[in-house]
Amino acid sequence: MAPSIPRKLAICVAFHYVEARFPYLARVAAEFPALADEVDLTIVTNTHDEESRARILAQLPTGNARCSIYAPVGLGHPYLLTWSHFAVMRERVEDPSFTHFLYMEDDLLVRPVTIAYWLEAEATLRRFGLIPSILRVEQVPPRPEWYSTDQVEPVSIARASRVAGSQAIGYLNLPNPYQGLYLLDRRLMTEHLKGPSSSPDFGPWYIREKAAQGLTFASIPYGFKSRTVVPFDVASKSIPECCFVHHLPNTYALDPKSKFGKVPVSGLLY
Repeated sequence: MAPSIPRKLAICVAFHYVEARFPYLARVAAEFPALADEVDLTIVTNTHDEESRARILAQLPTGNARCSIYAPVGLGHPYLLTWSHFAVMRERVEDPSFTHFLYMEDDLLVRPVTIAYWLEAEATLRRFGLIPSILRVEQVPPRPEWYSTDQVEPVSIARASRVAGSQAIGYLNLPNPYQGLYLLDRRLMTEHLKGPSSSPDFGPWYIREKAAQGLTFASIPYGFKSRTVVPFDVASKSIPECCFVHHLPNTYALDPKSKFGKVPVSGLLY
């Protein structure tokens, strides 16, 4: 049986310094100590100002999380900030005590139940060459209904590339596999860092989004459109909430002009 949380988790969060985003950073960071037995957190930011860095550290948790800040020198274009986390991850992977690696944007609420889901699903999907994915979701407060951030229309289970995980649970490709993060164990992280997926020239997305693709488009199994899959309940044709990650600003669901964030998760699969 897979463990419910990793033994030691390295987390990198890309945070372009904007104080108005502190509430998002503080909220997501509050969950970090519960995501692993031991957590090493690095905020990758563009500010070298000591007072600003102190304000960032004030948003971060205590407990079992070791917190630090990494600000690249000579960044160039601000869009390259998301790629700066690779310098940290390459250093962390050299330490054999780290078992898992999480890169994420600064406004995604990752919960312990999601980490537990990923660990269990990864053990199931490994033989298929697939990797568990999360589903970014948003709300229109005060309504509690969840909307898919990235899928713009309902998805046919019959037409989607999929595998059976168990009698009750299957896994399938979504048309838009963007997650805003990646979570990898040591085996997968080594593949990522040593392979083409760690190059800004790899993959179909724009430069900032590519930094979060992980192994999404690397070594895709035959018959699949990406390497990442989400779980679904075969009987109810629903996606379990354990893989939900809340995009806290609800940016797309609240924007009537955006095509994103409009499909209710309850009706995403048919």
